Amino acid sequence: MIKESRGRASFTPVLVVLALVLVNGSVVAHGQTMSMSIPSLHTTGKERVCGFEIHITAGRIAALPNVPIGWSVSVDNDPSWNTVIKASLEVGAAAVDPSFFRDFLVIEKDESLGVPFDVQGEIVVSEDFATERRIKIGINDFVMKNVAAKSHRNAKKRRSGGE
Repeated sequence: MIKESRGRASFTPVLVVLALVLVNGSVVAHGQTMSMSIPSLHTTGKERVCGFEIHITAGRIAALPNVPIGWSVSVDNDPSWNTVIKASLEVGAAAVDPSFFRDFLVIEKDESLGVPFDVQGEIVVSEDFATERRIKIGINDFVMKNVAAKSHRNAKKRRSGGE
């Protein structure tokens, strides 16, 4: 890739682009940043949410705006762009109603590797915490709306004390 030409090294365009990417990560194109909601989770009036697991293909979780007190949350943003979030409550009093799923995740969708974006999962609900019901969810159960990447970065700066 490096060629000698009359005593001087000349770099191929590929090496120049690679160097720019390594020096300035913003050269790399990123996908769409979106807020995710589940607008109509089919629960009975007495059922409360006590856990969920969501698998995202060709995407990553960029933010989880509201983590309820008394919940354990695990996010695996795998470098392969296959992401899993698992959440469960630690005490019954921490259960949330289905409105929790309104704009509950901010994700970055990236189909640049040729893999189609997909979301699948399960929501665990219960009336009495002695028995539970699992609700399967798929991409058609979600509503996604674009989030300006700049406003997401500014919110991140404010949280970290950078502004």
